[in-house]
Amino acid sequence: MPRDIVLALDVGTSMVHALIAECKPDETPRILGIGIAPAAGIRKGAVIDLDEAGHSIKVALYEAAKEAGLSPKSCFVSIGGPHLLVSSSRGVVAVSRADGDVSEEDVRRVLSAAETFIPKNPNREILHIIPREFRVDNEGGIKDPVGMNGVRLEVDALIVDASVSAIRNLSKCIEAAGCKITEFVFSPLASAAAVLSKRQKELGVILIDIGGGTTNFAVFEEGRLVHAGGFPYGTAHITNDIAIVLQTRVDVAELIKLKYGHAIPEEISKKESIHLSEFVAEDDAVFPRREIAEIIEARFSDIFELVNKEIKKINKTQLLPAGAVLIGGGSRIPGVLQIAKRELHLPCELGDLKSFSEYVHERDRAQLATAIGLLEWRRTKSSESLLSLADVEGGGAPSWLKKLYSLLFP
Repeated sequence: MPRDIVLALDVGTSMVHALIAECKPDETPRILGIGIAPAAGIRKGAVIDLDEAGHSIKVALYEAAKEAGLSPKSCFVSIGGPHLLVSSSRGVVAVSRADGDVSEEDVRRVLSAAETFIPKNPNREILHIIPREFRVDNEGGIKDPVGMNGVRLEVDALIVDASVSAIRNLSKCIEAAGCKITEFVFSPLASAAAVLSKRQKELGVILIDIGGGTTNFAVFEEGRLVHAGGFPYGTAHITNDIAIVLQTRVDVAELIKLKYGHAIPEEISKKESIHLSEFVAEDDAVFPRREIAEIIEARFSDIFELVNKEIKKINKTQLLPAGAVLIGGGSRIPGVLQIAKRELHLPCELGDLKSFSEYVHERDRAQLATAIGLLEWRRTKSSESLLSLADVEGGGAPSWLKKLYSLLFP
């Protein structure tokens, strides 16, 4: 039997992560190679320089291939940022079978109806249509309607779409690096596959991914995605703020943030100072470390305030029992959990990838959550779900439905 080798690619604003792994249906993916490279030519999750972004991707792919000893030519790619939009939709169809039993074909038709419910926009491309609930003859709260009896099938769904130009530009960079794209996956969905447990998603939880240029989030309840989105703010903005206040270079500000960053000013002694000469020989300026903490606190407060507004939109303020799970490079700055608890009024914890501890160093886990989630996403399409997908493909279903089908019927 041929090995199922998968390449996962997470192209962020500050870093590019590539993972090569062997996937088996009922096992944790075995990581064979990891490639990490600084990102260039990318801003707020979108490509702004094809050559620079392409080079960053090529470096990450090379490092992963070198470690793995093989080089897959197709990949699963995460995509996030403010250019992605999540909107509500609904679909209604009549049950087709004479005996009134809902079939998988009825589910395909009602999801297709949900897709046509929203206005067509040539500048947007649908990535996912995700059912929140099905209803059979007005009986709601149904996760899987197949086999139930009725005459009318409805669905409430979330539609995730992205800027066509953003997708095309990222595709050009990846293809220029010698890789074909198997599928784009909304990054919070990928991250959730790696970090969140079934119980957390059933109880109600928000996943917050604090990256370099963007912060993405996803809210789950009763096992389903109920809301998601992103903001054009991340840890790169903290770096820029530090550079402005200290009147130093951005690369120096980044080093200061990594070494001395803290989100709780009260936990930093007023006597503790940062000497810029530690980073720039000719600069003898001295600044209180607490000032850096105040900058970080203010920026994180802004980010969590935006998250809180999104939670409020769906009437879940303080009503997510499993709380908030933080991932991404920004989540590892000391004090971030305290800020999150204070602003969100929820229990908060750091997301972890304990099942991958054999392959991934602890310091890298927060940043690799999305890439590893892509492996989990791919794994759900193996075995039985792939057999079902073959039926879907044979029926000429649209591409977004093929992507979704394994989530509905794993």
